[in-house]
Amino acid sequence: MATVLVVDDRATNREVARITLDDGGHQVIEATAGAEALELARRLHPDIVLADVVMPGMDGYEFVHRLRADSRTAGIPVLLYTANFRPDEAAPLAAAYGVAQVVSKSADPADLLVAIDRALHSDPATAAAGPGDAGAEHLRAVNAKLVEKALALDESEARFAALADVSPVGIVSGPHGLHATYTNPRLSDITGLTAAELHGAGWLRCLTGVDRDELITHGLPGGQAGYYGEIHLGPDQRRWLHTTIRRIDDAETAPAGFVATVDDVTSVVEAEQRRHAEERRRIAERFDSLARLSGAVAHDFNNMLNIVLSFTEFTADAVQDATGAPLTDGAAAAILADLDRISTAGKRAAYLAHQLLTFGGREVVALTVLDPNAVVAEVTAMLGSPGPHITVDTDLQPGVRNVKADRAKLTQVLINLATNARDAMPDGGVLTFTSRDAERDGHVHLTVHDTGHGMSPDVLDRAVEPFFSTKPKGHGTGLGLATAYGIVRQSGGDLTLESRPGHGTTVHLRLPATDEPVAHIAAPVTGSAGTGHTVLVADDEDGVREAARRILGRAGYTVLTAADGRQALEIARHHPDRIDAVLSDVVMPHLNGPELAAALRGVLPAVPVLYMSGYADPLMSEQGLLDPSVTVVGKPFTAEQLLTALHTVLTAVTS
Repeated sequence: MATVLVVDDRATNREVARITLDDGGHQVIEATAGAEALELARRLHPDIVLADVVMPGMDGYEFVHRLRADSRTAGIPVLLYTANFRPDEAAPLAAAYGVAQVVSKSADPADLLVAIDRALHSDPATAAAGPGDAGAEHLRAVNAKLVEKALALDESEARFAALADVSPVGIVSGPHGLHATYTNPRLSDITGLTAAELHGAGWLRCLTGVDRDELITHGLPGGQAGYYGEIHLGPDQRRWLHTTIRRIDDAETAPAGFVATVDDVTSVVEAEQRRHAEERRRIAERFDSLARLSGAVAHDFNNMLNIVLSFTEFTADAVQDATGAPLTDGAAAAILADLDRISTAGKRAAYLAHQLLTFGGREVVALTVLDPNAVVAEVTAMLGSPGPHITVDTDLQPGVRNVKADRAKLTQVLINLATNARDAMPDGGVLTFTSRDAERDGHVHLTVHDTGHGMSPDVLDRAVEPFFSTKPKGHGTGLGLATAYGIVRQSGGDLTLESRPGHGTTVHLRLPATDEPVAHIAAPVTGSAGTGHTVLVADDEDGVREAARRILGRAGYTVLTAADGRQALEIARHHPDRIDAVLSDVVMPHLNGPELAAALRGVLPAVPVLYMSGYADPLMSEQGLLDPSVTVVGKPFTAEQLLTALHTVLTAVTS
């Protein structure tokens, strides 16, 4: 075993040599430069020295010359280890300095061990031979190699310049610190900036503000990092850029510079956005056609259901109030039970009709100002634990802005989404609700995320279609997501889905934000609040008109009835006493609800008009929204709902 002093300025080269020599049973001493190696040789007197030829400050030849000039180290055998000179190029000069042998760094490790063994057993006199007059030969060899390297460098730079000039991506390079000293012409094309404007820190405009601040604060991490985003390069210039930055390290793995590529992917992103827009348009058209069909069906359906439910309630009240002999307690109970079944079936049918209208954006909604965090908190409290081994988490931004939505229907959306999430996690998982302000587009962003099995692309494409369901028959109507979509869209927002098999599902809800305060919730009214007030009821459906008359009459109102808008207008013109409010159906012959309200302004200008309808389309804007000043009682309505709405309108007029 011999002690070998390895001299090389590159850590990787020293590591390779050390591993080879360790395997050969030798002990290794390492030095990073000639001066350090001379000091170690004088102090430790190794058996042999393995020195690189090209090193900064003092090359291998100079090192050998000084080693030989010192009597304490003159007899130490030396091998030169090189990647820049071929052995036949270095051998003549090496021999002049008394170097035993020149070994290529690309040689087989066994060759290095053989050379070490041969040098250790060579004639000491050969090892100690002086360089004689080798200075001129030294300079010739070094100069020849420098010229060769300079030509190779020129060729490499020319090749790089040619590649950079025709590159389809922008190229940036510079020393450590992210200050560019070179940018190619393509980067100027992409950014619209000159090379002078891009040099230094100017090229960092290719990154988003967040990414730029992160890099400036923490520096470039080791290896390679990618950044992507929409970049604002000027008042009218926005580009989607994908930037990849790679740190270049020196031999000691310290940062020595960087190189970056900037790819303009704007056309790809815009094409994808157009594809999504076209897909959304196609879905919207399909929904609109279904909405028109469902609206036509639901309008008549709701009228009939209103009659069924109202008269069921009247009959139930009559049975409960009966005190005469014909009805025994048992008979009354049986009748009430049957009526309860009728009422339950009617309510289920009414819920289905409302879902049909909702997904089509033609449901009666009451947009009010809500705190979205409060709504989410209420829903999670109601949910408790949605299913076995399912955890409900929330990540709600404090102070998130208020939104405009129908409170009951937004609650319904979140519960529907939670139900779907539960079904997607039969083995348990995590259901997470989040809220964030999206100040850029004036919306509040709510998400509902599950860790379930996710959806395949074909299922995701049809997920919000009405009556589409992946559940077994009898386990859902397939209207949950369709209803959620309709509610959010009718609130002026948007609902999108993100899902992959095995990666769960995220539902994104974007609702219009507002700085208005949260709305006050009116208390329900059930008593005789109508004493002294006269209400004109207009509806072309006899049963609905009679149901409204009875509900209002029992609450103390004086009720006038009309079978259509024209008859209602005539009654308003000729009724001798005061009329305090008008309750009108929306869809009627001759004059519909809005037309009647317009005509009444010339007859009873101060009288409020409220509507009752299960199909509010004539009252809606093109966006499917109701005017905030419009009050609508959705059919089928309960007595409590009708009385509360009327009381609220009358109170607002007199206050």
